[in-house]
Amino acid sequence: MNTQLNYHHLRYFLAVATNGGITAASEAIHVSAPTLSAQLKELEAFFGKPLFRREGRQMRLTEDGRHLLRYAERIFATGDEMVEVLQRGKSAGPGTVFLGVSDGVPKLLVARLLDRAFQLAPDLQCVIREGQPQELWGALGLHQVDLVIANEAPPPNLANLPTGRRIGRMRVIFAASRALAKSFQKNPDPAKLPVLAPARESVLRRELEQWWAAQEIEPMIRAEFDDAAAMFELAARGLGAAPIHEPVLEDVCKRYGLVALPLKPDIEDDLFVVGDKRRYAAEGVAILMDLSDGILKA
Repeated sequence: MNTQLNYHHLRYFLAVATNGGITAASEAIHVSAPTLSAQLKELEAFFGKPLFRREGRQMRLTEDGRHLLRYAERIFATGDEMVEVLQRGKSAGPGTVFLGVSDGVPKLLVARLLDRAFQLAPDLQCVIREGQPQELWGALGLHQVDLVIANEAPPPNLANLPTGRRIGRMRVIFAASRALAKSFQKNPDPAKLPVLAPARESVLRRELEQWWAAQEIEPMIRAEFDDAAAMFELAARGLGAAPIHEPVLEDVCKRYGLVALPLKPDIEDDLFVVGDKRRYAAEGVAILMDLSDGILKA
């Protein structure tokens, strides 16, 4: 039995898997379609199992193919690091880190993390990509980002993701302009309080909706936002109270002239960091992951 894996076969398999078919992979890596098809057949013969199934013009991975894809991605990611380090002739240093940030994570926390990281590693470079958690988990699985900070855990069915951990919890508190805060003190009825809310698809919005329903409150929502900074700007103008995560409450209130209200929903958002500490090359991921443990503390 031949036990020597042909890494050319594995590279071609990865190209077809990530491009969705032989034709697209052929154009991407400049290898003829017949060659790719023949190499895939040899790889399937090597493992004794089909790795793809055809669905129209698309080629879908079988269960065995999905297992192989996870290994192939790790093998070539490590190989690329090895080449980079050996060609440089020295450690790659902090390097460039692609950081995915869930849109529900307070950006002041991200700024706090990066400030501390740049103090520790001045040569570090970061590319920040913001998006919905499900988009970032996909990008992480495809190595388009190196690590993700999110206020929800990755779904357990995405087995190709690196390990993650919860780095803390964030209580939610409402804050408003001084004038609106005084008005609320005179009439502390949550149903009469104008509210500025995060977008409906956000984790925090879902949690607020559940809390309002449990308290039998019909909120007076004045506006909904994808951008927290815009929400705080309008809160500063007295148009409504805004929900703020407690770790950044002091900074937000100071920056926008807001006052915390005695309105504290029974909501605590988890904060997760998910990524691989690259073992052989750029150390920036390890630096950010280590520092992330302390970002909930000012």
